[in-house]
Amino acid sequence: MTLYIGENLKKQRKLRELTQEQLADILGVSFQAVSKWERGEAYPDIELLPTIAEYFGITTDELMGMKEIRDSSEADKILDTVHENSIKGNIEENLKILEEAVKRFPNNFRLLAEYASNLTFVNWDREGEPYRRNNLKAVAIAERILAECTDPEIRGWMQDNLCYFYERSGQHDKAIEAADKLSNLWSSREMIRMDFLKGDELMEFAQGVVTNLANAMYVTLWYLSDLDGKNDPKMTHERQIEILKKAIALYDIVFDKGDYNYYFHDVYHAYSHIAVKAVLSGNRELALDSLEKAAKFAAADDDLPDKKPYTSLLVNRLEYNRKHSIKNFTFTYREELLEKLAWDGYDCIRDDPRFKAVESSLHK
Repeated sequence: MTLYIGENLKKQRKLRELTQEQLADILGVSFQAVSKWERGEAYPDIELLPTIAEYFGITTDELMGMKEIRDSSEADKILDTVHENSIKGNIEENLKILEEAVKRFPNNFRLLAEYASNLTFVNWDREGEPYRRNNLKAVAIAERILAECTDPEIRGWMQDNLCYFYERSGQHDKAIEAADKLSNLWSSREMIRMDFLKGDELMEFAQGVVTNLANAMYVTLWYLSDLDGKNDPKMTHERQIEILKKAIALYDIVFDKGDYNYYFHDVYHAYSHIAVKAVLSGNRELALDSLEKAAKFAAADDDLPDKKPYTSLLVNRLEYNRKHSIKNFTFTYREELLEKLAWDGYDCIRDDPRFKAVESSLHK
């Protein structure tokens, strides 16, 4: 249990406009002792607590921060519930919980950060006004956190997210400016930490970096495929297909045993989009083949157990754990793909036995 003696002692001392040396003289201790207490490196002797509390006119419970401890425990329970909802995709429920939580604990920066993230993670119309307003709220929360919070983990989280909050709220220039302040790839925790680790710790951490880099390459190639045609209108469907195939091939290199685990859904999405582009380019065979593979990977993701070890050469020290996955929807990937099959672009292959077999497998 963390006591808040140091923070409360410093607060009370400053209210009395005392220096550390003056307080030390009053209590009959060394200046170094007071300094250590306020930094949280040590606590006063238990016999001294009533004396300190009486001098400042507060209770020993107030000095030790018992209210803060109770609040922190309650906040941790709320965060556990939020995490469980995130695994299940219940973001709407999270918003209700967090909206009340930040009213009760307005200075709990982790709750505030979760609230900001969930405000923009909710799966609403991303072009609509409610979504923009949510991001404006998130901007205000993130800016406050960065101005007041000293926790490096929470600050780093909000520095990254603030870029997206700006962009999604229509503040493009601020998004670019915020992104330019972030570290580049070679200055990241992942790349630098490997230089100082050794043994099993290095081996496991390096494998985690492999999966992160593979996912980063996949995301980058996804952008390069320009599936909506907004950035490179001249790109052909065939070229988009080739880029998506390379994204899948990268995953195939890393997960050579087929244990994609966290990334089954990435491969499913790639194949489902290849199918669309194949139909549009008149390649019915590729469309059918891609839909069969999309159905396979959708099912593989839906059916993942709570835990599953990796076996592929580059990642065989790692383990999939459902608790580390979050999503912003409650439907399954089978259900999503089945809904996609209703697209009228598939009418040209709808009567094909292979298409019907995919539909049947998804229904089951």
